[in-house]
Amino acid sequence: MTVFSASQSYHHELDVRLVDGRPVPGWAHPLVGGRSPNSVSWLVVMPRRAGKSWLAQGIARARPQDGTVAVDLRYPRQVRRRGLDGLTGGPHPPAVERGQLLVVDEPALGAGGTDPAVLVEGLTQVREQGGIPVVFATPAEHALLTPHLGPDAPKDVVRPPRLDADEQARMAGRAPDWAPALMERLREREAGWLATPYLLELALETGEEQPALRDRPDALLAAAAQRAQQEHQYIEQWFHNGLGAAHRAALRAGRWRAAGLEVPAGTGDLRGEERLAEDPVLARHLPEVLRVHHVSDLHHGGRLNANVDAKDGSAAGRKIAAVAGAGTPMDSYLDHVRQLGEHGRAPHLVVVTGDLVNRPHDEYGALARQWLDDLAGLLAPHPDLDGEPRILLVGGNHDVSWDLALDPSPQRRHAWFAAHFAGFPHPDLHLADAADRRLYVRYPAAGLRFALLGSAESGGEAARDEDRERLRAFQQAYLAAAGEECDEEAVADVLHDFERVDPGVVSRAVLDRLAAEHGYVTVAALHHPLSPVPAVEVAPYAGVVNAGQAKRALAGAGTALILHGHTHLGFSAAERLLGAEPPWTMRIAGAPALASSETDERNGYNELFVAREGGAHALAFRTLRFDGGQWTAGSAYAFRPGGADELPLAVLCTQEE
Repeated sequence: MTVFSASQSYHHELDVRLVDGRPVPGWAHPLVGGRSPNSVSWLVVMPRRAGKSWLAQGIARARPQDGTVAVDLRYPRQVRRRGLDGLTGGPHPPAVERGQLLVVDEPALGAGGTDPAVLVEGLTQVREQGGIPVVFATPAEHALLTPHLGPDAPKDVVRPPRLDADEQARMAGRAPDWAPALMERLREREAGWLATPYLLELALETGEEQPALRDRPDALLAAAAQRAQQEHQYIEQWFHNGLGAAHRAALRAGRWRAAGLEVPAGTGDLRGEERLAEDPVLARHLPEVLRVHHVSDLHHGGRLNANVDAKDGSAAGRKIAAVAGAGTPMDSYLDHVRQLGEHGRAPHLVVVTGDLVNRPHDEYGALARQWLDDLAGLLAPHPDLDGEPRILLVGGNHDVSWDLALDPSPQRRHAWFAAHFAGFPHPDLHLADAADRRLYVRYPAAGLRFALLGSAESGGEAARDEDRERLRAFQQAYLAAAGEECDEEAVADVLHDFERVDPGVVSRAVLDRLAAEHGYVTVAALHHPLSPVPAVEVAPYAGVVNAGQAKRALAGAGTALILHGHTHLGFSAAERLLGAEPPWTMRIAGAPALASSETDERNGYNELFVAREGGAHALAFRTLRFDGGQWTAGSAYAFRPGGADELPLAVLCTQEE
């Protein structure tokens, strides 16, 4: 026999709030006792799927016999049969006797339903006859009624509290051999599931039907949340129908603000309804905004900017500089991430778009690897990313072993990068077959994927054909003469000094693998820019030589944003290929160099925000620069994937999908 069922009709023996033989909770005294409201009517305000109808029936049962009249305004026949059509604009006053409690459940307000002003007029007639109206309203219905109820209406609002420990224990007591223990596990993992009768009943029902999940609370709650949405239309009823537009906007705005972005005051309203943000099923539909840092051009081992101007090179000067926090912007960035973490705003993911080292030497690689490991330990957890990789890499032209560019295998030049950064997802340019290379890194729960494109595929090519032959001849002669005493590093240094070019190019075989995927928003990452940037670089192959092919393939794959580095310049743009069906706009964000001194602007990084609402997404990004020892944020640009226009966050908060 089934013990728990979140969809069952009211049974007084299962009521955990108004229980025979127990005192009536203090918050329910005015209703059960029949106290008159200060204004026209009592308003019991509860979201849908929170036990509202059960509470209405429980209060009616707790009243003296014939002391209550109950009606559901969704059913006109019931309204007429009980002589209450005056509540919906009928010609006769509602038939309620003096001292009777009129319980109105499901007032059916809004489009196509009862006019709030008409309902309040009918409730006023009930009061004039000595009746005591009580309307059980959702937050949306409360917002519609309030303007018509007068200045004392706030005094008549009843918001039933969360289930207390005794009420929770009564429900779990139906299955004493396992339910109390499971309930305590749920309390430790996600106490919001114990807040309302519906949520707790659903969690225990899931535990009853799937006993194997009782010792796996995370899996059990995930299954319960899925059932809430699929079987009980929880989000549709609770969020879309049960809340007003202002409530939904406020919930959306709250998470943008928590992520660190400014949303204008007055975007939505949660006054008196702050608990809505704590709902555990909503938290899965409207999770914390995902924060992604995009850093580029680290150049470990190269010339880096110093964040302390230490002109005194003596031992004393060095000690003083150390006290003052001497280091590079890369060091300051790690401190910055630590501070963000203290305020709950550390990144969840980091994407590095190339030039991790200045040259592929083992010493520089060790420095870069240690820096990445330190950074990995500072990242924030996110429920949509559990167990997934948190730092993604693409190599740049400085990460290529130029001395191996003449090797018969074109992929040998990328072997050093692959070996030193194993464990971090990257485009696998060391593999000859493009079909074997990693392309997408997916985060299924977040509905997010990154396309990792290796634009440094042909880095280190000899600039002139005659140099190619000279390099090959030198290499063969040196190796033959040196024999067993060959100094491979010396060979590499000599070979490196010949004039080279670093064309940006993305393998056509990789581009052919790009494709749209239902349920995912796509972000691409590569080192070289796909579009000209507002800086002048006089060099051959400064960008991606097959940029047009790449853009067409990325647009066809539904790419919302392209991240790149290489130019050491913060850059943002939007591009749309004309004639594409459906129309699709891609955003491009170039990151400043994080620490290199080879730049004409301040060091910095980009911050990307991904806000998911069910299966829909909104994105925003901005550039932060290191200036005067502080990380200063620039303007944020927000948009829908593929949308033609950037949108203010206030608009995104009020837009309905």
